[in-house]
Amino acid sequence: MSVASEDGGAGVPADMFEGDVDDEGWVAWRMLPSTLSESDVSQMETEFAIQLPPLFRAYLLAGFQLFDQIHSSRYDQLIFNTDVPSNNPLGPIRQLINVWKPLLSANFIPFAQWGDGWGPMCFDAANRTADGDCPIVWMDHELLAPLGPDKCADRDSVMPHANPLYDSYRDFFSDVFSQA
Repeated sequence: MSVASEDGGAGVPADMFEGDVDDEGWVAWRMLPSTLSESDVSQMETEFAIQLPPLFRAYLLAGFQLFDQIHSSRYDQLIFNTDVPSNNPLGPIRQLINVWKPLLSANFIPFAQWGDGWGPMCFDAANRTADGDCPIVWMDHELLAPLGPDKCADRDSVMPHANPLYDSYRDFFSDVFSQA
């Protein structure tokens, strides 16, 4: 269940409602087939001068969904994940990238938030594997903020704050979406 959004704001878009909104404003949601195209994602990559890992691209294109709060079994930790709502499919990933845009210059691509908004989880694009996947790190926002935009854009300044989490997006996906 998630908060309903009948006016197009944050929450469940009306076309994703699975039933009626309850008295407290909550509604179950359903996945919908995606209308995103490869070119929509490519256009966003061009806009930000990035290349997303292929499996993450496939995740974005797979369907409209609201998996915005997921759990890491490996770390027993909440993750604020990128969801793909039908009313603004690339909005959540665009917003996260814009918030942490200086990190792009340091070859880190934000795609989720660790814990209860403790800081960005990023693809380490400087260490991309042969299949295009990337290791995943997280950085504490309380340590990044004092650096300021210029130092956040400098890989050497950011590296001491990059905490390794997963060897790849495939590894992350298995941790949070597979059934034990």
